[in-house]
Amino acid sequence: MKKVLIIEDETIISFGYRLQLERMGFEVIGVARSSEEAERMLAAERPDVIIMDIYLKGEKTGLDLAQEIHRTDSIPVIFLTASTKTDYVDTIRHMNGCHYLVKPIDQDQFCEVLDRATRNHVRA
Repeated sequence: MKKVLIIEDETIISFGYRLQLERMGFEVIGVARSSEEAERMLAAERPDVIIMDIYLKGEKTGLDLAQEIHRTDSIPVIFLTASTKTDYVDTIRHMNGCHYLVKPIDQDQFCEVLDRATRNHVRA
């Protein structure tokens, strides 16, 4: 079973993601509301994929956190965000192992991106 870490500061949204992912057969190993909380969780357990928002509580954005993670590990990151700012989208596109979907999330696209990210990723 593939392991997922959700990094999302909105409780209702993260709960919806958790239900959706569990129905799809993923094991949700945790939900972090801030970059600091996510870092603690990542130190304890390595997920196969990370679902993350760009805007998080704490000092770092999701983009900062993904870049930091990818300095030492190639865990795929899927950004689910309401932001369509060109500079954010361009940053994500240029980050290896990162994908994004714009909220509200289309279920079929979400499944396709998750499948592609987890299928093409080889664990370090």
